[in-house]
Amino acid sequence: MAMHIECSNCGYSNDLGRMFCSSCGQKLNLHDTSMTDLNDRREVDYGKWIRGVLAGLLILGVGSLAGAILWPVKPPPVFYEATGAIQIPIKARAVRTALSYNREIKIDLTEGELNGFLAERAKSRKAGKLAIDLKTGMFDLYAGFDWSPATNITWLAKVKIPVSMDMRAGFQAGVLMIERCRIGHLPLPGSSKNVVIDYFATMFSDITGEKRVVSLLKNVAIEDTKVTLVLAP
Repeated sequence: MAMHIECSNCGYSNDLGRMFCSSCGQKLNLHDTSMTDLNDRREVDYGKWIRGVLAGLLILGVGSLAGAILWPVKPPPVFYEATGAIQIPIKARAVRTALSYNREIKIDLTEGELNGFLAERAKSRKAGKLAIDLKTGMFDLYAGFDWSPATNITWLAKVKIPVSMDMRAGFQAGVLMIERCRIGHLPLPGSSKNVVIDYFATMFSDITGEKRVVSLLKNVAIEDTKVTLVLAP
């Protein structure tokens, strides 16, 4: 956008800042030109203005799409029993005792018990929400929490961004088979699934760290409301 001063002698349009007319040499007087006149003589680069608007709309559209994709999903509706926080550890001790005597053991864990246990684990791990939804032959494991940037900038460190992660998996011959991982509504392909897998591995590191117990898991049968585990030497 440029501003010009018209010569009072010859009418030539001079660039703002010149002292004398480029055409006839007449001395120019800026005070003779009002701000309204100057505004009227501005040259507007409409192409640049339109490009700026389109770029802004594109950034807004991409940001909105990314936000919609990554926006947290709602936790699944599940059965919940507060006593699970006590019952699950008791059953875990029974498993360790049986295996220490080289005996096979079969235990049932209900969806309500598991979610009672996960609710307590979420508190101890400072996670917002942990839940498991049992389905025939598979399960959905869900986590919801607020993420804050790791920074020394005080105001930025106080920013809390809601995040959800979930994983769908099942078992084949006692081996965990992961079918899907998501952050928000975004499915993660290939090795990017490790972001979600590693998060849940950290949440249950004490359980997965019991290598002997994990290695002796022979069968897992998942129904809509319970999962049956068989462990044997």
